[in-house]
Amino acid sequence: MAKAISMQLQVPSPKSLRIDRDSLVSSQLKLLQPSPIAPTIDNEEIRALQLLGLTPYEAKAYLGLVKNGPLGGTELAFLSHVPRSKLYGALHRLKRKGLIHLTPSIPETFTAVSPLTVLNAKASEIADQVASVLEVVQKLAEEYELKANGGGFELPTEANELWHIDGRKHIYHRVGQMLRRAVKSISYYATPAGLVRAYKAHADCLEKVGKRGVAVRVLAQTSKDVHLVTQELAAVVKIRRTTKPLAANFVCIDGQELVVIENSPGDFDVDRGTDRAAWTRNKLLVGLYENLFERVWENSSPLHY
Repeated sequence: MAKAISMQLQVPSPKSLRIDRDSLVSSQLKLLQPSPIAPTIDNEEIRALQLLGLTPYEAKAYLGLVKNGPLGGTELAFLSHVPRSKLYGALHRLKRKGLIHLTPSIPETFTAVSPLTVLNAKASEIADQVASVLEVVQKLAEEYELKANGGGFELPTEANELWHIDGRKHIYHRVGQMLRRAVKSISYYATPAGLVRAYKAHADCLEKVGKRGVAVRVLAQTSKDVHLVTQELAAVVKIRRTTKPLAANFVCIDGQELVVIENSPGDFDVDRGTDRAAWTRNKLLVGLYENLFERVWENSSPLHY
């Protein structure tokens, strides 16, 4: 009797059989479910981030956090295609660059900083650098083209030589090249007609180099005919009126090179004219002009509008 009772107790009930059967089916379904698949890598985004100073692993890890939100290291390694042996070094470099936050938990959690916070400023900085590089390339292209086409002058082989430039168009092209490569200072003396030509040919350039930190000073003989031009230039450069007329226009860059432009004919055209000019790096001539300019500048009246 006791044996029969024992055997009866060991027989599973229909309910328990159903539970075990359900568990087995559930386990089998889980085995049949596909494993998570890491997203494909956008190589264009990787290249863009590399241009902003990130390594390939840093770029992949950062993109993984941007696209998926805060993650632990294991998940991030899978989703970003970065080997775990390389991931934590990349993450700590991203943290130093201000691109991610680290939450000290178990496990550690990493969160991306908004691209606009750091990367936008870096992209703008690179854009400015590219613009400067393009300006240099354009300047070199102009010099090459002018030289290739026989632009009316040759560069001196010796520092003490004085070289002539023929034709107003070539003269103002040369002056423009000088102005663009100025680093410290520009000392510009202009007759009334020369002031108008300088404004028409070089106002934008003078403003740009002034914003770059170059000290731009213009001494001018003024008249009622050029009042508006004088007013416009005074808004972007330092300009003073002189009552001591000279028979030419002078431009000196960084105290190292000087061009002297004759003031005949005295019209306002910048593209046509048979003017002649002389260009030099002769230290004596450049120094004499700089001293003369300083004396006249100190005794001249500032223009205020």
